Amino acid sequence: MESETLSHDTRSVTPTEEEGTESFQDHPDVCIPPVIAVEDFGSGKSDCNYQPRVWKDMGKLFQQETLSDIMLMAEGQTIPCHKFLLAAASEYFYSKLVAASDPINNSLLEIEGVSFQSLKVIVSYIYSGNINITVDNAVEVIPACKVLKLNSAYDTCVACLLDSVDPMNCIGLYNIATEHDMEHLKERSSEVMVNNFKEVVSGPEYHNMSVDDVDKYIQNDGLRIPNEDSVYHALISWIRFQPDERSHHFTELVKRVRFCFCSRYCMEHIVSKEPLMDTLEYQKTILSAMKHQGDHHYDVCVDKEHDENLGWDLRPRKGYESKQSMIIIGDISDLGGTTSGECWRLENYGWEVLKESPMPPEIVGLFSACMARYGIVVSGGSSQGKPASQCWLLSTSTYQWRPLPDLNTARLRHASVCVGGQVYVIGGEGTRQERLSSVETLQRNGRQWSTLPQLPQAVEHPMAAAYGQCVYVFGGINASGQHSRTVYVYRTSTESWKKLADMPGICAFGAAVVWKDMIYLVGGFRRSCMSFDPVINAWTTLCQCRYEHADGPALVWKDRILVCGGRSTETKCDDSKAGGTSMIEEYNPVKDTWAISQMELPQKLRSHFMFVTE
Repeated sequence: MESETLSHDTRSVTPTEEEGTESFQDHPDVCIPPVIAVEDFGSGKSDCNYQPRVWKDMGKLFQQETLSDIMLMAEGQTIPCHKFLLAAASEYFYSKLVAASDPINNSLLEIEGVSFQSLKVIVSYIYSGNINITVDNAVEVIPACKVLKLNSAYDTCVACLLDSVDPMNCIGLYNIATEHDMEHLKERSSEVMVNNFKEVVSGPEYHNMSVDDVDKYIQNDGLRIPNEDSVYHALISWIRFQPDERSHHFTELVKRVRFCFCSRYCMEHIVSKEPLMDTLEYQKTILSAMKHQGDHHYDVCVDKEHDENLGWDLRPRKGYESKQSMIIIGDISDLGGTTSGECWRLENYGWEVLKESPMPPEIVGLFSACMARYGIVVSGGSSQGKPASQCWLLSTSTYQWRPLPDLNTARLRHASVCVGGQVYVIGGEGTRQERLSSVETLQRNGRQWSTLPQLPQAVEHPMAAAYGQCVYVFGGINASGQHSRTVYVYRTSTESWKKLADMPGICAFGAAVVWKDMIYLVGGFRRSCMSFDPVINAWTTLCQCRYEHADGPALVWKDRILVCGGRSTETKCDDSKAGGTSMIEEYNPVKDTWAISQMELPQKLRSHFMFVTE
């Protein structure tokens, strides 16, 4: 059966655009006829269809083997080509055909270290700009791109594979990424392996893993699983796929199963009846685990010392711990006026700095952040005192940062939300200090931003929330410099904006948060609290919070709405600026009451973002 093609689309990268190839003029020993300057052709009207038409005709010449002047050979098979196009597309071919001290003048060039099938894929790319990459041929095509110094083809292969990672191919792509040092692909494949364990172990790639790879995989502490049953089933499934060759590995691999965290049904009806577990040592472990199931603390198990001596892993996995956590990113320091660069995570009712995940130094401040499909997307902000277009993703599974494509429009003090897997960026301040009405979305594949219909009014510092398949935008500072009470909704199904009922009052530098079927605007300098019903387009004014929380983020935590830190005129950091606070206020939506939370932020924060993670 033929492997599934990962990309048939037109990834139109003209082979001469991104290769960084040497100039003919860099080789004075090569006799090159005088080149006519572009200006010599006059300033007539440009034909925008010319280049695509020429490339199409070149493809026809290639297919018809017309006017070819060189044969490329690999593994004893040949492909007719055109020297000038090969030299223009690749530094490798240029060096062989033009720049070498003894350039090839005959009609045959043998390519060593490249398979014939890979050469066919690459030659097709040179003539068309399209590359046909699959999981199966990537193992050969990617190193061939390196050999032939086709950087753009290599980048296109990586992009194709990144778009195509799923539970059925992630193991193979992880191995490819590891072999060829493709860090982004390795990270993406690892995330899929960890977050989709049950789907991954049901596929053929898992059953063909080596014993060392299986050992490493099933002992991963971050596997996203409800309990240990799926790890046990996965191990037995791998053993039974080739029982004669694999049964002797059971003794070591079974130590990776944390039996205290299996379900009682699994222990009583499946594990205890497994022939491979029918030994005295294993039965003692089964009884010990069953005695203390649900405690989630193996320390109390009567045979803990016995199991430790056998080398069993006794800790619960982080992946199936049910507790939620909070993460903080970004802050403008009261002292320095710049982003601190630290991120914090709430662990065991205390905050810890993510020392392994400091914010990239390019992220300065006044950016926006939102929770997306695979992590937290940070967009725009300030760079050297001007709006920036940079974007970053913080993975919530690995806590590693990686860059995303730049925004089409540089901006700061904007809003961002995620709806249906797509990130939306709204409004803000532009490079001429103008307020923006432009809106952009990051496609699900994370490879580019697209421009959407503009917000009906330009606004900076708006509040935004995602509800259903819609983006709701509240207030902000309008083109007149006034705090607005206007509300708009963007319906993704129709790609259009609609004005809704005005807010009952101004919420200056507040935050929007969704709780059940309502959207709440809370905090800010005016200590606001109001709710909006998107179904009936109606507002309700509620009890004010006790203190100011300008730029303080809001989130839902254990059926309470928390407003966390932010600027307050009651805590000035100097004579002119409102300082930050570490206070967290919590709102009870059922009783319409506010209280000071027993939790506090790790320090006084006044320009930050907070999110709940599982």
